[in-house]
Amino acid sequence: LDNHRIARITKLPSAEFFKKVSGYDTLRLILCKKAILVEGDSDELVVQKAYRSQNNNRLPIEDQVDVISVGTSFLRFLELAVALNLKVAVVTDNDGDVSALEEKYAAYIKSNKKENITICYDESIDTGDLAIGGKPYNYNTLEPKILKANGNNVSLFNSILGTNYTTLEDLQKYMKHHKTEVALAIFNSDKNVAFPAYILEAIRNE
Repeated sequence: LDNHRIARITKLPSAEFFKKVSGYDTLRLILCKKAILVEGDSDELVVQKAYRSQNNNRLPIEDQVDVISVGTSFLRFLELAVALNLKVAVVTDNDGDVSALEEKYAAYIKSNKKENITICYDESIDTGDLAIGGKPYNYNTLEPKILKANGNNVSLFNSILGTNYTTLEDLQKYMKHHKTEVALAIFNSDKNVAFPAYILEAIRNE
């Protein structure tokens, strides 16, 4: 229920999903002025910090903007956003496959773009030679994208994280295995951190 619009969850394609969740995040989505949907805790902390850096140290919630961690259920929450015309931004990794991501969100981007919904992702695919445990390192998730936005400045992130790595590769490994700790350190830091353009797009006040 919002702005005199009524939608029944039972009428949504994902009705069964919403019947099983507690309803708290659903209520948060409906009541806020704008929602920013993220996948996990580390994403939530980084988006909150980015918002503070662009809005005179105010947290999003002070401006009625709610950053909500929804796991991989973005599309289900977007159904509700469409039904009630809620203002929503999605922050998501491209995971090295922009085509797959754009196919997933085809109903919300390009020619199908909704006025109230913005899908925020990096359209560039980054590559490198690092491998961890015999598997290629994914350069297209939150941590390497933040490193890239700051010119892969090892010294800066050593000061933020309290580490003393001498190579970018060792820092990347640490950040991959300590995602929440890294995000919390960035959130609490007083250092000047730059954020990827797709995150800045999500926090922009249109």
